[in-house]
Amino acid sequence: MATKSSKFNLWLSIIVTIVGCVLACSSIIPNDYVKLVVVLLALGFGLFGIMKSLSNTVSTEETPVKE
Repeated sequence: MATKSSKFNLWLSIIVTIVGCVLACSSIIPNDYVKLVVVLLALGFGLFGIMKSLSNTVSTEETPVKE
């Protein structure tokens, strides 16, 4: 079960990834090299956050049942 913090981090990463895609396709930043750096940082942070959020596993301890 995901906690509220991990859900917030997942949504934040998704939003950052979408913003990176919008910046890549728009002309908000006129300099191509600055745009490249900003977009790569946004996509890198966003994709890393998404992968980290989705790879969190809930550790459930199984106790052996003695019969």
